[in-house]
Amino acid sequence: MDPDIDSDNEIDQVLSHLITAFHILHQHQVLDEDGQVSVRNPQDPSTFFTSNLPAILVSSKKDLSQWNVADGSPVDDPYPELAKASEHSAVSEIFAHSSIYKAYPGVQSVLHSHCASAIAYGLCSSWNSMLQPSYLMAGFIGYSPPIFDIARYYVNLPASHPRNLLINTQYLGDELAMTLHRSQREEPRRHNTPTVLPEQKAVFIRGHGYATWAESLEDVVWRAVHIRRDADIQTTAMTQRDNSELEIVYLTEQEAVDCELTINHAEQKHWLSWVAQVDRSGMYRNELDGYGAAPRTEK
Repeated sequence: MDPDIDSDNEIDQVLSHLITAFHILHQHQVLDEDGQVSVRNPQDPSTFFTSNLPAILVSSKKDLSQWNVADGSPVDDPYPELAKASEHSAVSEIFAHSSIYKAYPGVQSVLHSHCASAIAYGLCSSWNSMLQPSYLMAGFIGYSPPIFDIARYYVNLPASHPRNLLINTQYLGDELAMTLHRSQREEPRRHNTPTVLPEQKAVFIRGHGYATWAESLEDVVWRAVHIRRDADIQTTAMTQRDNSELEIVYLTEQEAVDCELTINHAEQKHWLSWVAQVDRSGMYRNELDGYGAAPRTEK
């Protein structure tokens, strides 16, 4: 078989899953009119794929674009049928993705969300977030995920730069990525060189949203869904506490670690369930995977 055909099939599958990821995240109220999920190119890790369209509108290759990890610039000759991205608009937040990929070579997928449920937990005035692991599927959040307060960094930008909270320069993207910090772990099954990954699984952006990452597209979707659920659970618990004498008992540090290591990842059944939900909802179309296609009929 022609290796180029194999390569193309792999990329097409990745792009199909990326379109599906946009739909899943829209259905789970993680992505609305803004925000993106992205995936690193498995054939060329120096680039990644995403879309700047609202999640519900992403349906085909022409809705996707390809970007350089090094500086967040558009790829000059993108994968066939993908949109040829122009230079950044004033509201582009591609740097929230490219800077994380650049700082952490082990990261394979990034999500930047304006999820309303989670924004509340980036509003406190300290570097530590109020969000805590509230249930077994949120152990990966850990204690005190960092808050990126963009106001601390405007001093290094031109006075004319709008103070509009967007991660719309490489400088701001790099500072956001560094807020996640670095860690190194061994990958014994593949090689002995350290894979650089962030220590924190999420960073909350004051007045804006949050970013999370994973070593697969499926896991970044999983984390994003459970960050929203955890925020909803904690908000409900805090409301109950304020109206009663109840005490909130979050996961212990050991419980959070053990949950992260054992059950805080996307299993195939999770992904298949989410795919079935978006497929049967009638709200979405994936031209690479048949969403919205006419039903097959027997001749």
